[in-house]
Amino acid sequence: MKRTEWLKRFWVKALAFALATALVPLLAVCGASLLCGYENSWWASADYDVYETDMVRGAVYTQMARTRDYCERFGAAVAEDRYFTDARYTNYRFALYDEDGAAVFDNLSTDGVPLGLSNPLEHGGRIESGVARTLTAQDGIFWAVRATDALHSLFAVAIPLGVGAALALLALVVYLACVAGRRPNAEGVAPGWQERIPFDLYLAVAGAGAFALICLFAECFNYGSTGDLPLLAAGALGCLTALAVLALAAWMTLCARVKLGKWWRNTVTFRALRLAWRALRWCGRAARNAARAVPLVWRTALLLLGISFAEFCCIVSARYDIEILLALWLFERLLLFPAVFYLAWEMKKLLAVGAALAAGNLDARVDTKHMYWDLRAHGENLNDISRGMQRAVEKQLKSERLRTELITNVSHDVKTPLTSIVNYVDLLRRDPGGEHTAEYLEVLDRQSRRLKKLTEDLVEVSKASTGNIAVNAARRSVGELLTQALGEYSERLERAELTPVLTLPEGELFVRADGALTWRVLDNLFSNACKYALPGTRFYLDAVSDGDRVRLSLKNISRERLNVSADELLERFARGDAARGGEGSGLGLDIARSLTEAQGGVFRLSVDGDLFRADVELPAA
Repeated sequence: MKRTEWLKRFWVKALAFALATALVPLLAVCGASLLCGYENSWWASADYDVYETDMVRGAVYTQMARTRDYCERFGAAVAEDRYFTDARYTNYRFALYDEDGAAVFDNLSTDGVPLGLSNPLEHGGRIESGVARTLTAQDGIFWAVRATDALHSLFAVAIPLGVGAALALLALVVYLACVAGRRPNAEGVAPGWQERIPFDLYLAVAGAGAFALICLFAECFNYGSTGDLPLLAAGALGCLTALAVLALAAWMTLCARVKLGKWWRNTVTFRALRLAWRALRWCGRAARNAARAVPLVWRTALLLLGISFAEFCCIVSARYDIEILLALWLFERLLLFPAVFYLAWEMKKLLAVGAALAAGNLDARVDTKHMYWDLRAHGENLNDISRGMQRAVEKQLKSERLRTELITNVSHDVKTPLTSIVNYVDLLRRDPGGEHTAEYLEVLDRQSRRLKKLTEDLVEVSKASTGNIAVNAARRSVGELLTQALGEYSERLERAELTPVLTLPEGELFVRADGALTWRVLDNLFSNACKYALPGTRFYLDAVSDGDRVRLSLKNISRERLNVSADELLERFARGDAARGGEGSGLGLDIARSLTEAQGGVFRLSVDGDLFRADVELPAA
């Protein structure tokens, strides 16, 4: 494993994600400390009075407003309300004076720190506000003092701490961008569950969540001076953390999608536009096909009728206005005349190519580059006729050549054993009891068997070509077929110095085939290997499953140079050495192909240098 592969592990990425998320509220706290220090000028003076800060005074103002409202309604009864006077419930201290300046209630002078805050009452009198010397109640003032003290203690290191946190956050964001979509010990980018979600839908959901979190954060910030400050502060930091999670997740999936390429394809918008484009193209094709379905004569008639109707409308609307009639005359000359000239010119080219084809020039072609509609279709039809006639002529020439070669080869292969038989019969007639009689009889036997084999091959080829072969398809085991063939040819393979290498899959393979015909195919291929393979080499036999077919591959190295192609080897009476003196008839491969196709299979040959390979594909059972 590479040294950097551990950076792609899930737990490392999760730890980096968590650290980046935690740095966001830390930056927010540092920012709040700096903002609070800027508002209260903490850097300008070393003296720090918590009760002179905006947050504490705001909490006092809130409590003073509540007390003033109560006093205006109930007056001196405020002294009996413990929520305004009891030290267990409030840290707010105040002195209430009537319109004559007499004190109605006063706990400020006995247990309070005056803040110089005075608020008049509507019916006369005023309230002087302050804070308890010892904060005993956990009210808004208490939490405002605690929060201000905490921010003040952080103010001295807020700048270096904030800069360090910002740099660390930037480094983590860059790291998360680099490892997004990466997996340890794996090349390339692998999409995760986020990348499977359409990107615009993902952004819409994430944006809606972010908007809701921002609204909730703003509500916490606006309400923080009067409510339960710890709960509201925790809610605000939680909103920031959730926003950081959404932003980092969106950043990572964006980086992964960009690495994967064509990220816009996995969007609802792209799919909708593609669907609309396909629908538009379908409508265009439908309109074009509908127009093409109308014959050319009727199309021309409709066009002329439309032009005539337009001329009539122009004449009626113009009321014989000379300008309109002149414009109509120019329209006819500038549009209709070029169109008629174009049709005549293109028809001339079509007629010229048609005449050339009729005269036997099969290389004549129509240039359809600037043709349209029916003219282009007619030109392409003429070109297809030319190509089809060329193919037919080439096929006919090839057929004539094969017929000639067939007659020549059959004559040669039949003539050779017949000549030997006639000659040796003549020798036996002259010397019936000579010392060479046994040798002559052996030659006669060999040549007669060769002639018989050639006759049987010709009959089999004739049946295969005409489709007169009965096929009794049944479920056959591929392993048994190949094993039996190897058993039958073990001695011949040993004499040919060939080492068979059989490779079968772990599970049993079955084909639907005729056992006798399949054996004939294998017999021809094995016999071909024994005749033409290089001694001292291996003869490979493989069987593999390929979907609904089973492929048998037989490979060997040719003894002689393969100077013909695979297609030529499949021609009748063709041999790899291009000689007519061998023991084979040259029909084996053609018979194997015909018998394979008769069973619904496919027979293929391939030649790579001296490597000869035959593939027999049969339907799987």
